[in-house]
Amino acid sequence: EKDQMYIDRKEIVEELRLRKLIRKAIRIAEAKREKTELSYTLEEERLRKVVRALIAEAEVGDTEDSPYDSTGLNVLNTLFDNILKTIETGYKELASSRGQRDSFAAHMLRAVENTLAPLRALDKSDQVSEDIDIQVGKDRPEDMSDIRVDKDEQSKEDFGIEGQDLTGRDKAYETFNKVETQIVDAYKSLHSQEDIKAFYDGLLMNLDLYFKKFEDEIQPSVATPETAASAEPEAGDMSLDDIANM
Repeated sequence: EKDQMYIDRKEIVEELRLRKLIRKAIRIAEAKREKTELSYTLEEERLRKVVRALIAEAEVGDTEDSPYDSTGLNVLNTLFDNILKTIETGYKELASSRGQRDSFAAHMLRAVENTLAPLRALDKSDQVSEDIDIQVGKDRPEDMSDIRVDKDEQSKEDFGIEGQDLTGRDKAYETFNKVETQIVDAYKSLHSQEDIKAFYDGLLMNLDLYFKKFEDEIQPSVATPETAASAEPEAGDMSLDDIANM
C-alpha cells in the first residue's frame, strides 16, 4: 500500500508537471502570435502615416521648388505656408480629448465653407445682389439677436455646430479669426473658374488631411507587451501543495 501511494504521488506530480509545461508552451506561443500581430499593426500604421504625408505633400508642396501648373493650387500652397502653423497650434492645444479636436476640425471646415459661400455665389451668378435686395426689410423681431448678449459670445453661438464640443468650438473660433482674412484674400485673388475650383476643393481636402495628420502625431505610442514568460521553478523542486496552487 505504501508503494502504491508513492506511485500515485509520483504520477500526480508528473501529471501536474506536464500540465504546467503545456500551459507554459501555450503562453509562449500566444506571446509570439501577439508580437507578430503587433508588429503588423505598427507597420501598417507607419505606412498609413507615410501615405498621408505624401498625399499632403503632393497636394500642397513647396511652390518655389515644385510649382504646380495651376495658379489656384500655387495660391493655395502659399496660403498654407502662411496659415498652417496657426491651425496646427490650435488643434494640438486641445489635448484633453479627441472630441475637442474633432469639434475643432468640424468648425474650421464649416467656417471656411460659410465664409467663402457668398464669394462663390458671386462667382456663379450676377443675380445675387438682386436676391439680397429682395431679402432686405424682411427681418422679424424674433430673428433679431438679444441685445443683452455679449457680441463675442453671440458670434461664437452663431459660429457653433449643434452637438459639438464647446471647447473645440471656441478654439476653432479663435483660430479661424486669425486666418480668415488670409483665406478670403487668397480666394479673391483668383478670377478663373478653373483656378477658383482648384483652390476651393484643395483647401477643404487638404485641411481635412492635415487634421488627420495632426491627430496621428499626437496619439500615444502603443506599448510593447512582454513576450518572454517569467521564469518558474521546476516541478521537481516543488511540493504537491505548491504545484496545486500554480
